Amino acid sequence: MSKALATILTQPLIVAKVGLQSRPPPARQGKPFKSFIEVMSYIVEHEGPLSLFKGIGPQITKGLLVQGLLMMTKERMEILFVLLFAYLRRLRSEKLQKVAEALAAKAKHTMPITTK
Repeated sequence: MSKALATILTQPLIVAKVGLQSRPPPARQGKPFKSFIEVMSYIVEHEGPLSLFKGIGPQITKGLLVQGLLMMTKERMEILFVLLFAYLRRLRSEKLQKVAEALAAKAKHTMPITTK
């Protein structure tokens, strides 16, 4: 939802950016645009205010697909990392246990016996 709202708010700027980067329309006699405001006012004057939202349907559809895939992938990656860290913790614990047992066995055999 937030992605759709952001797309709606920024679409006029995207349309104006394309107007700045492309060849000027024939009505301008080859004179390029100099600012976003100039492009936007030209579009509103010659094509109407709704023309600032050209291509918004595909943009919103793309946003919804991308956000859906991102969320799905994020969930799966989160689960994988949790499982990986649990596995690494278990390995570390087992290794520490083995080292502790080996040191205890070594200490038991090498400890000097003191008697009174």
